[in-house]
Amino acid sequence: MKTQSAQNTRNRTKLKVSHAGGSKSNARKGCQMEQKLGRPVCRSEVVLSSLLKKNGNYVNEEGKILADKILEDLPEDQEHAATLGVPLKILAHPNDAIGKVYGVEHSGRVCGIGGNVCLSTAFGMPRHLISHANVGSSNNMSHQRVEDLEKHVEILEEKLTGYEETKEKFDETKEKLEETKKRLAQNENHLATLHRFLQAKFGSELPTFNIDSS
Repeated sequence: MKTQSAQNTRNRTKLKVSHAGGSKSNARKGCQMEQKLGRPVCRSEVVLSSLLKKNGNYVNEEGKILADKILEDLPEDQEHAATLGVPLKILAHPNDAIGKVYGVEHSGRVCGIGGNVCLSTAFGMPRHLISHANVGSSNNMSHQRVEDLEKHVEILEEKLTGYEETKEKFDETKEKLEETKKRLAQNENHLATLHRFLQAKFGSELPTFNIDSS
């Protein structure tokens, strides 16, 4: 007994996400929740309840992050449990909130239900269909990722188009400025030539002008 207790203590120290379920199994907790709610329950709400302490706080920050992900699909899972659930059995599906958060199930254990549980018994479908359900969930996530990347590319293309238009206007303005500088230089040369001609013709009689006068 002491050996098992020491092993359980070591196992708890390895948990990344702690829980507040104590020694009570999820199956027993699910039955109690079913009696309290008056309907079958899903494994999502059973797992979520184990992440909350009696004072309503989460067990730790990792538990809060995990709970936030579960809460995204929890209403849909609860609706399925109320309409499709079987009394005294926790409703589970490979593509429910727990399946999306934890990923593919391992043989001999089902998340939220416990160890030594057959996958086909927990999900009510043959193992090969469970694999297809997991693949479908993965494909949906990949499809969403592709859509997000496509939207990001569209935004970048819009920004690039705006940059190219701005650069084109800048180049046009720069070109006009260079042309203006050339015309001013030509005018200065013409004025200098005219001044030399007048100075040669009139000499000291050449009148001077104040360029600042009105």
